[in-house]
Amino acid sequence: MKTMVVSNTTLTVRNFRAGLMQFLQNKGYDVVFSAQDNGYAQEISKKGFQYFPFDLDRKGTNFITDLKLIYSLYKLYINEKPDIILHYTIKPNVYGSIAAKLAGIPCINTITGLGYVFSKKNPVYYLVKLLYKISGIFASRTFFQNKDDMNLFLKLGLIAENKAILVNGSGVNTDFFNPDFCRRMSKKEGEFIFLFTGRILWDKGIGELIEAAKLTKQKYQSAQFWLVGIIDSGNPSGIGEARIRDWEKEGVITYKGEAKDIRPFICQADCLVLPSYREGIPRSLLEALAMEKPIIATNAVGCREVIENEINGFSVPVKDAQALFKAFSKMIELPPEARLKMGKAGCEKIRKEFDEHIINTVYLRQIQQVIG
Repeated sequence: MKTMVVSNTTLTVRNFRAGLMQFLQNKGYDVVFSAQDNGYAQEISKKGFQYFPFDLDRKGTNFITDLKLIYSLYKLYINEKPDIILHYTIKPNVYGSIAAKLAGIPCINTITGLGYVFSKKNPVYYLVKLLYKISGIFASRTFFQNKDDMNLFLKLGLIAENKAILVNGSGVNTDFFNPDFCRRMSKKEGEFIFLFTGRILWDKGIGELIEAAKLTKQKYQSAQFWLVGIIDSGNPSGIGEARIRDWEKEGVITYKGEAKDIRPFICQADCLVLPSYREGIPRSLLEALAMEKPIIATNAVGCREVIENEINGFSVPVKDAQALFKAFSKMIELPPEARLKMGKAGCEKIRKEFDEHIINTVYLRQIQQVIG
């Protein structure tokens, strides 16, 4: 059976879909992938997955451009004849499912988070809502990564209940993200490092993080704030490099750039931070907890599935820099053994609920049902 994975960029394929692709390949499936290449196609292809490129305007709303995307995906599906297509991210979900319907090929969509599109009711919101309804009709199944997103789609009538599947995110490889990796590394004494990993976006709560970091550094000389991730200029919520460099010059943060392997940074950190406004299920929190690190996160959609206040970290309200500052202070003042206890509790939760193998098995079962 031939399975095609379609996402917006090759970075999202590498970071979030490679585990499922490898899992399906090990089960005997011929797995190929398609995405706009932002530098990772060759790396993924070397693992035995054939790549098919396409062009995608991620933030554009040009009707003609989007029609061209549907046509290019339709041609790809007709030429390659996969038995099933797995769509991820908004435009592949919406336009890919239309192309798949035209090509007569079943597809499964995954809503990885609603992001900025559903944050305000403007004309784009109503257009996207209509497009999601169309894609929900055409897709054989739609996976959701948290209850809030799934319940919202059901409430708005965007998806039939018998097509909606709930999973705990994309899962995390607990063999790769393992605390034993950190035991081989030494940590610099005298610093308390808060780590943010992910795309550097305003709606990830970076503005609140900066404000809280300034207050924290005034109170604690040992406090350090590291940002690791891509500067995503293609995202409407993206933050420019000049702004990030200004924060560095002020001594507020240290920008570490993009990392192919995030584990050494997690090992160096004392706590991982994600003050996001809305998520699917944030992989950064899963990875940190899997490596026995405590977390600080907002009680936003997606984050609240992971954070357990006072157990594996501290939960704070969305867009509240003062609350974030208090959580930073509280984490610094905790005894090391209390932080370790939080990390261990988080690791146990990840292994029970968010292990990649659990999620991949659900996908396999649904694929088998759809294609018989």
